[in-house]
Amino acid sequence: MKHMGIYAIMRTLKRVIAGDKKFIQAVADYEDETDFIKIHHNGNVDYGNVVYVIKENCDHDGFCATLRFIICYLIFAKQYGFVPKIVLSQDFVYYDEEKNKEISNPWEYYFKPVGNEYDTDKALNVCFGTYYQMQSIREKFDISSYNIEKYNDEETLKLCIPIVREYLVLKDEIVEECNNMFRDVKEKNGKILGVHFRGTDYKKGYNKHPVFVDEKTLIGEVKNVTDTGKYNAVFVATDDTSFGDKLRNDLGDIQVLMYSDVYRSDGDKSIAFSEDSRKYHKYLLGREIARDMYTLSLCDGLVAGKSSVSFMSNLYKCSRDEEYEYINIIDNGNYESNKLFVARP
Repeated sequence: MKHMGIYAIMRTLKRVIAGDKKFIQAVADYEDETDFIKIHHNGNVDYGNVVYVIKENCDHDGFCATLRFIICYLIFAKQYGFVPKIVLSQDFVYYDEEKNKEISNPWEYYFKPVGNEYDTDKALNVCFGTYYQMQSIREKFDISSYNIEKYNDEETLKLCIPIVREYLVLKDEIVEECNNMFRDVKEKNGKILGVHFRGTDYKKGYNKHPVFVDEKTLIGEVKNVTDTGKYNAVFVATDDTSFGDKLRNDLGDIQVLMYSDVYRSDGDKSIAFSEDSRKYHKYLLGREIARDMYTLSLCDGLVAGKSSVSFMSNLYKCSRDEEYEYINIIDNGNYESNKLFVARP
């Protein structure tokens, strides 16, 4: 066994010298070839399936971007006949040390468990999702929140909606809180316009990210809709400290609804990487985004820029067999710059 390395080198060299092009290409493609799937045999419990373990894509994706990527992993698992198990790690942006003492899997801070019936330590067949597998689905179907055509693209919705329904199920207490936000307005048969303003680091102009939609432009678009008299209230989801007050000043008698306990900023640093002394700060940041996202999906109309939040809100809306009676996703294009997205401080 001690000569296995030398044997492998000699065997590989022999095939290279012989000009085995198929072998050479296979070796070159090994890491990013989606069909090269390593099966781990961690135990002897045969669940009759390969358990496909999904974690976050990287350590700097925002909440809804993480959901988009997880959708891609789940589509990959479905296409290969694997059973998914979602287990996020300490690299997840919203991992919270205090919350983790109560709930050890950050996915389950916000969502119902996926794959908990499978014990990966005992499973006969286990594999772990890779970036290249996720990316193969993302590129093949262009699952992108930065392409306005994908928001209501029939193929995209047909692919993603069953995944959202089955796997991206928010906890009951979060859904209930979202429903309660609109209880008084709905009892009066009022219609609500959802508004999402993405501030903070969106102003920096990261390469291939959407061009920033400024306050004046967004408020102007909102007023165009509310002036029709069709909406009794506006719900605002934003990471910006002052946007809600500016919108109130411009809308006059239109009721403006916002969650009062959301952590916001007037700077250009992503809220996701903020520090604060409040208990469960990281957990709460994720919860606030999940709540805003789902509450936007309960609105009758939507005005927003391109972002993962508006994209996911639309998916959740459609997953309930509903659609916005009015939707305006403002598209200023995407940045083409040398400024790379490096969100971690």
